[in-house]
Amino acid sequence: MRLRPCRHADLWLWCQTAQCGVALQGESGNPRNCPFSILHAKPIGPHLRNVSFLRRRAAQVLALAAALHVTVEATPVEAQNLTVETGFERLSSPQTLIEGLNRIYVGYQFTDNLSVGQSFYSAVQGDAGGAFFWGFEGVARLPLSKGFSLSASGFVGGGGGAAQVVGDGLMLRAGLALDYQVSDAWAVQLTGAWVDIDGAPISGPTFGIGLRRQIGTATPGSWRAQLDAAGGVVTAYTSPSSVRNRAGGAQGRIALVGARALFGLGANTQLSLGAAGAASGAQGYMQVTTGLRRNFTLGPASLFVEGGVGFGGGGEVDTGAGPLVEAMAGLRLPVTRKLDAELSFGAIVAPTGSFRAAGVSLGILRNFDRTRGQGAPQRWAYSGGISVHQTGGNYFLNANPASFIVMQESSFDYFLGQNLYVSGNGQTALYGGVAGYAIGMLGLGYQIDLGERWAVSLEGHIGAAGGGGVNVAGGILGGLRAELDYRVGDNWAVSLGLGRLSALRGNGMSSNVATLGLKIPFTTR
Repeated sequence: MRLRPCRHADLWLWCQTAQCGVALQGESGNPRNCPFSILHAKPIGPHLRNVSFLRRRAAQVLALAAALHVTVEATPVEAQNLTVETGFERLSSPQTLIEGLNRIYVGYQFTDNLSVGQSFYSAVQGDAGGAFFWGFEGVARLPLSKGFSLSASGFVGGGGGAAQVVGDGLMLRAGLALDYQVSDAWAVQLTGAWVDIDGAPISGPTFGIGLRRQIGTATPGSWRAQLDAAGGVVTAYTSPSSVRNRAGGAQGRIALVGARALFGLGANTQLSLGAAGAASGAQGYMQVTTGLRRNFTLGPASLFVEGGVGFGGGGEVDTGAGPLVEAMAGLRLPVTRKLDAELSFGAIVAPTGSFRAAGVSLGILRNFDRTRGQGAPQRWAYSGGISVHQTGGNYFLNANPASFIVMQESSFDYFLGQNLYVSGNGQTALYGGVAGYAIGMLGLGYQIDLGERWAVSLEGHIGAAGGGGVNVAGGILGGLRAELDYRVGDNWAVSLGLGRLSALRGNGMSSNVATLGLKIPFTTR
């Protein structure tokens, strides 16, 4: 174990950013200001006797957030202890066009046998492309014998889509899986679960298969996936005249706004993750994709090719059961020391539907790989909780009598300086008869410290939304909000927000919004 100085405190502390257990020695200063203050403890001397205590303290904070239905993804991105699970589950007696679901789970493994994270379920069999369910999940694993283990999971979230869920859209899932470890980092799974979706005749067992993979260096053979770049992307799709939508008409042009993250997997190879929603042309359409990218250096710029798969639908786009396949090639050019511009051309196809299109994308990404190890750690904050939206006036396209709706929401904030930050926000419906309503936004915020425990943040957002019978007038929303944060623990705060969210086109919805949640600051290198 190596030692290095921390300039913030007269303490020894264990640093969670390295699985080997880096110890930091402090100098004079205020430990509350240290980005690793969650792990500060009493002086422990050369033998680091309090390492186990520090680990327990970090786990207690994570467990508390999980109990409030908040996923604490506050581990530095380049750190260890992430578990990824994916699989297919078939409904035993489907009574809707949703016949099977794909599950993607990413969880923080804060003990050997317990993880908490977020899951994304999407229709993958039947004819319900565009049915998505997103929320929070926990997984507990019980070793049975060499190679075998039994895991239990619980999920709560919301969603809908493809006109298959009418109501609140709340989804609950309780699952069991028999895992067989085929290597140190890989496991195969036989899964069974009970799924209940409010607003659809879906309440019964599912059965399927899955894979589990460790990400990081804690497990031999696992990936050490570092966040190389992240940012916003705008995409325009144009379909041939022969492509029809679900209503039988010609598929029009679609403009998407979304976000993309790139994780380094090795020399010139990256894992790409993206999510986008329609800003025009197909109100309510959404897609989530993942793929592999190969880069070719060309002086200061680089060429890249990328292939990926994903799921999408909504907005009358005929994606069949929902699977998507895409390919693209493009050019990435640095515009500042920290920012890159990307231009790419590609195509996307729905193998089980009629949708296919050529696309052009333009993105602005923060390049973390180029500045990794330079200067201070990158500051972030994760927020999770619920938001209550007041209805009335032109809020609904139908005769929904609800006076308010409840959404779950998650946000990631990346600080550009001491106070200014970029924010990404996603929301799905839990209550109010708006199953399938989803929001994705990007924006800017400014945080003002009011003392040791209090802070105020002002944020402005713009993004895309659709589904659930909400009158978003084409899909573009804009909003302003103020948040009051109270720091309860060393590294988490309770956050209360008030704001306004409105459709920016036509005579669409306009709503007062109140939010309540937890905010978890963290750092990456």
